[in-house]
Amino acid sequence: MSPSRLAYWEGLILLGGFFGVIFWKMFTGGISLKDLLCGDQLDASDPSGYSTFVSPGRTQLLLFTIYVAGYFLVQVIHDPTEFPQVPTSLLVGLGGSHAVYLGGKAQSMLLGPLRDLFRRTQP
Repeated sequence: MSPSRLAYWEGLILLGGFFGVIFWKMFTGGISLKDLLCGDQLDASDPSGYSTFVSPGRTQLLLFTIYVAGYFLVQVIHDPTEFPQVPTSLLVGLGGSHAVYLGGKAQSMLLGPLRDLFRRTQP
């Protein structure tokens, strides 16, 4: 067996092992996906001071990322001999999706405390 063929199989076994361990941990509960799409917000009525909600930013980011990864995988399966060309519009969309998510996170981290301060000062 040639060294390049051996390296191919070793890489395939290694990646398969990684996926196997991750899926096993997810299946047995070692990796929890319970609050994958949830975000926290300050809530004075809750004893902990926070409540959870389904985050639209996280949802759109996850869906668009899965779409781009699926597109990339289909391109690799279609022609495994060369690195696939990803359209610029798809990369711009992925970057925009991440920007929307990070903008929401920045807004909640930076403007959230300011908003709560104004709520406390108003009667």
